[in-house]
Amino acid sequence: RLFDSLPILLKASPNKTLLAGKEAGAWREYSVKEVVDMVDKLAAGLAAMGISANDMSVEGRDKIGIISKNRPEWVLLDLAVQKLGAVLIPVYPTVHINDMQFVFQDSGVKLVFVNDEDLYHKVQSVRDKVASIQEVFSFEHTAVSRHWKEILSLGQQEHFQQLEAAAAKIDGEDLFTIIYTSGTTGTPKGVMLSH
Repeated sequence: RLFDSLPILLKASPNKTLLAGKEAGAWREYSVKEVVDMVDKLAAGLAAMGISANDMSVEGRDKIGIISKNRPEWVLLDLAVQKLGAVLIPVYPTVHINDMQFVFQDSGVKLVFVNDEDLYHKVQSVRDKVASIQEVFSFEHTAVSRHWKEILSLGQQEHFQQLEAAAAKIDGEDLFTIIYTSGTTGTPKGVMLSH
């Protein structure tokens, strides 16, 4: 499983830089220990919000949408969603609005994470047509959306225990993401990838 790399890296070199990204024009580095801590807190927070693998079926697993540029938060979210047994649905930021609506409807995303205010508004423009979306979070601070870091403080002890139980049910053949084609020859098609 992809998230199994975290404890291996943590044991080998906890203080080594694992991720880096620009924040307010300056590079911000994340150590292995920081990444592991943030992934666990984010996963526990998502569990507190009711996100899970449910019955472990493809249809039953909760889906989380992401529409963002490449950034460390993408990796953090991806790993947190994997640990829960939920499924990440990545969408390219320049996607046509009709394709985005189709992907979110088809997959039934519950939460959507966006890069910034522009993408928040893009998602909001189809939100009334995608009944499954419960909340939209932004990686950048905006005046109109909830910030993703709010989730880091939601997890309680039972949610961290839930992570261990969820991870124990996931094997290498389990689904971890669905990547949709561009839809240039019709509606987008979901490609299911396993660990």
